[in-house]
Amino acid sequence: MIQMFSKAFIAWKKDYGEKIALAVCEILRQHGVEYAFDEPKDCDLAITIGGDGTLLRYQSSLECPILGINPGKSVGFYLSANSKDFRKKLEKLLEGVEGKDYFIREYLRLETDINKVPTPFYALNEVLVSPIFVRRSFDSSLSAKGKTTVEKNSGILIFTSSGSNAYAKSVGATPLRDPKKFGIAAIAPYSGRLKRALVLEKGQVSIKCMNAEGEVCIDGREEQVCRLKLNDVVLVKKSARPVRIVLFRK
Repeated sequence: MIQMFSKAFIAWKKDYGEKIALAVCEILRQHGVEYAFDEPKDCDLAITIGGDGTLLRYQSSLECPILGINPGKSVGFYLSANSKDFRKKLEKLLEGVEGKDYFIREYLRLETDINKVPTPFYALNEVLVSPIFVRRSFDSSLSAKGKTTVEKNSGILIFTSSGSNAYAKSVGATPLRDPKKFGIAAIAPYSGRLKRALVLEKGQVSIKCMNAEGEVCIDGREEQVCRLKLNDVVLVKKSARPVRIVLFRK
């Protein structure tokens, strides 16, 4: 399959990826591809320059394939190019054939509602529901897999299979091998069923906040935080909109 790109969205981490961004612009110009920095609308390719955090910051608003470039030593689970090979790989992407010269892999995302109102953010790694201060415990009513329980912990993570290698793994969850499944794990569980992580393939997770205040954070991004109050209900489920990541091997 020959993939023709006409317009690219470029984003980079401030004071970190500018030189690579300039080189990317030049390569795109040579191939007749338009580019934009401020709005991904109408773009059929996105290029993020930085670590996974930079990609996570923009992926919620992107439907097109994303090429991640790591300019240094950042964590780059979703990134398939670096400062040494990005020119060669970008040209292969622009000139090559999908399925032969490059591949586009779809990763599951999670969508989140608060009191039945959708948030504008999609989680590629995880949704964290927690107290607003680490020193406080989080009390909640958890409904998942047909059962409702009262939980006390320091926060609840709902995570994807790719995200299971990140925050969820650090709190003791076993990484998920099945990309169609997602999991639920507690941070420092005190009581409730989340003393062991749960794994789901379908359905949804409902968390009712029993604290006076709390918050929801998507993919660890400060700009993707929503505040909660007593009795607010957070609903998390699989999204029908996967993220599409450019790879150069299967």
